Amino acid sequence: MAISFLHRAAAMTPQADILCNLAIAYKQSGQHDKTFEYFKKAVKNNPSAEILGNYAGLWVNYGTPDEAIKQANKALKLDKDCHMAHWNKALALLEKGEWKEAWEEHEWGLKHKIRTDRHKDLPYWDGTSGKTILVYGEQGIGDEIMFASMLPDLMKENTVILECHKRLKHLFEESFPGLIVYGTREDGELTWPNDHQIDYRVSIGSLGRWFRQEKKDFPGTPYLTVNDKDLVQRGAKMRVGLSWTGGLKPGRIAARSVPIQLWGSILEQDCEFVSLQYTDCAKDIEETEQLYGIKIKQFDEIKADDYYETAKLVNSCDLVISCCTSVIHLAGALGVPCWVMVPNKPAWRYGVKGGMRWYRSVRLYRQPEGSKEMWLAVVEKIAQDLAELRQEESCSSFTPQAHINVIEGTSSLISSQQT
Repeated sequence: MAISFLHRAAAMTPQADILCNLAIAYKQSGQHDKTFEYFKKAVKNNPSAEILGNYAGLWVNYGTPDEAIKQANKALKLDKDCHMAHWNKALALLEKGEWKEAWEEHEWGLKHKIRTDRHKDLPYWDGTSGKTILVYGEQGIGDEIMFASMLPDLMKENTVILECHKRLKHLFEESFPGLIVYGTREDGELTWPNDHQIDYRVSIGSLGRWFRQEKKDFPGTPYLTVNDKDLVQRGAKMRVGLSWTGGLKPGRIAARSVPIQLWGSILEQDCEFVSLQYTDCAKDIEETEQLYGIKIKQFDEIKADDYYETAKLVNSCDLVISCCTSVIHLAGALGVPCWVMVPNKPAWRYGVKGGMRWYRSVRLYRQPEGSKEMWLAVVEKIAQDLAELRQEESCSSFTPQAHINVIEGTSSLISSQQT
């Protein structure tokens, strides 16, 4: 409906802002060719800072961070305070792994409400140690888990209070002894801050400015834990957790998802397959059983309101195979081996080449360019590697996660051999 109205407006008055809004509407609907078409028209009509800043974001989403930075810099020459230009430049720099400059640009998201800024009655943390610091979560659950890897760094010299998503409260309490945790980051009026003498506040997404400025600052080691007594019961076979649909926005769901019906060469192997899919997937599992005669097991833990229950299920897996979704962060943070099907135009967290800096146990299989059956190449490669892994394990007595060292620290195997 919005696209139709914008087309009518553009036909009457083809102003740059209308063309830009039309491009954004196409972007949100996942129509990439039309997105480019109308962004180019808008830029040609009137290359203002705001339009160039939004145009930079298009290049971030298409895996071309250098072009994104180029367009963002053009915008900043026209308006040094253009928040969209700073924000999209930040994402492009993060995608390239140019951490120090990226985190500084990332702070513009707080200034212009792209990122959440809470507890504004408290001064923002400036790096001072020996203080009581309130860290509040932001963005999605996956991001909150990823950024939580920096909490131990902060806790070394400070007393830390964490406000997180309510689903993560139990998991973070178990994983970070000494951390005070409140699951209220989506709540309105709060009373618990009155119970503490707090010196500073800081967003969890801002901790990178102090703790992740160079490659060497990424240990990649596990930092979340579940108690052994809480492990989900399992059989003797290798347990492989599967997730095939990711994303919330319509334009990204298609790019990030790999239909389970394509996974035949993986599913035909003699493993215990478990669904880690948090969306309604009963139809997919039924169709898969009809196609391949394989029953993917389902457990209630994957949809639990308490993410500690989900962590128990993921931790019971010997391997996770997934599209780009929050379960990757959970597996990586737990140290569970995880093989990821990465689209050729991924989010910044996956970079443009090499491995995923945040987690050693995560291996990326990047989708190749140019083929109509791009995901099949990824599926076949994973199936081949899974067969080899199972063969290695058959040579010795099998124990859960015994093979972690076999795959730890590896990276892209499809479109690039670079690490």
